[in-house]
Amino acid sequence: MKKFIPSSKLHYDEDDADFAHRELMVYHPDEDAIRYVKLLLPVTQEIEQFLRERSALAKQLSMTLDPEVVEKQAESKLAKNTEASRLAPLGGARKKNDRWLVEDARAELKYKFVEESERLKKQNKGRRNQVRVYEWEEPLKLLTQQQSSPDEKLRERDTALFEQLKKRGAFRFTGSSFSGDRALEGLRCLRGSQPHFSDVIEFLEGQVLMAIELETPQRINPVLIVGPPGIGKTHFTLDLARALERPVHRHSFDSSHTADSLTGGDRHWANSEPGLVFKAVCLTDRGDPLILLDEIDKSTGYRTGNPLAPLHTLLEPLTACTVTDISLGLTFDASHAFWVATANDISLVPETIRSRFRVFNIKAPTAEQALELAHNVAVIVHDRFTGFQAPSRQVITALAPLTPREQVQALEHAFAVALLNGRKHLVIQDLPAEVMDLGGDDAPRPTRLH
Repeated sequence: MKKFIPSSKLHYDEDDADFAHRELMVYHPDEDAIRYVKLLLPVTQEIEQFLRERSALAKQLSMTLDPEVVEKQAESKLAKNTEASRLAPLGGARKKNDRWLVEDARAELKYKFVEESERLKKQNKGRRNQVRVYEWEEPLKLLTQQQSSPDEKLRERDTALFEQLKKRGAFRFTGSSFSGDRALEGLRCLRGSQPHFSDVIEFLEGQVLMAIELETPQRINPVLIVGPPGIGKTHFTLDLARALERPVHRHSFDSSHTADSLTGGDRHWANSEPGLVFKAVCLTDRGDPLILLDEIDKSTGYRTGNPLAPLHTLLEPLTACTVTDISLGLTFDASHAFWVATANDISLVPETIRSRFRVFNIKAPTAEQALELAHNVAVIVHDRFTGFQAPSRQVITALAPLTPREQVQALEHAFAVALLNGRKHLVIQDLPAEVMDLGGDDAPRPTRLH
């Protein structure tokens, strides 16, 4: 494209000396081109000043439209922006990009939430088995709070968690009235295998029946199981989770734990992590997990805070609806979780925590119950040792005076001894010597249970 630079030379008209022809450059945006025009203008100081300014602007415009100049200017501008982004990662350009990223994420979350809501509305009331565990826009906090975080690893963690939550949506499955019959059948089987927990099982059956009657999700009040060591409290709870078809998440207080373990650590710490409750409710497919607080009476004596403090909120249905994970800053609904705690000495459990549980004191099984329990433990252990014959009644009778924990240990020892002797069946001599002193062909001695 030809460039025209206006001339400052005057071309006087012979007929009229007070006017002169002047050459001007005019840009046509529709054609993206510059046209040359000649005008007859008065010869005055004002016109001369105007033409000088016009000439300077024309030169600048001509240079801007030069392809080589434009390319050089673009490269220079890109280099400046890149350097600015490197020197100021939280500057205006990044903030603008982050804002658009958040808006796109908001649209995706909203669409998924509306889609899931419409689908759930079409389900029959009695078959509804999903609940909302957080507000649809809650995961956006993971993106917006990144702008103020200088920790790159923390930002990467939040981004990964956001992607997980976006994929799962705001709804989670729960045990519903539709699945109540299966839960009742599982509890009946559990009563047969662990009869000394019949009081707990009867309470749970009532809770499930209530959910069936009201056609609501199964919400079970917190349970505290108290009994001597080794009586099978933890073993029973794990079987209970299977009977109710709920995932189980165990939190043991016999090791060093703080309140961070349940509701997340302070975000200012480099090793800050989400708490167990958030992981159990929001990062799985179930919104109603069974959370086992094992040996809760060993929670005293910690130097770094009270690990039971979050339970004041988590065990109350009203406040459990709005639990906030400290590490993430996200608020979610943990009111559908089923809490089971175990303790050897209830006097060591603070009254403010104890009052939030339905407490059950478990006693040692009777002789008949002990035989039934030993049989069920033998069946479970035998399933792990494929190729062996099932333990005989003589072996099971010898195990009956032991606690469930000791029964498992004795059977594992017996299977190993039989294998060393080239056998795929157990004999009474395969059991540890101390077990044979208690059992054998004689009737079980339930007083041995502790």
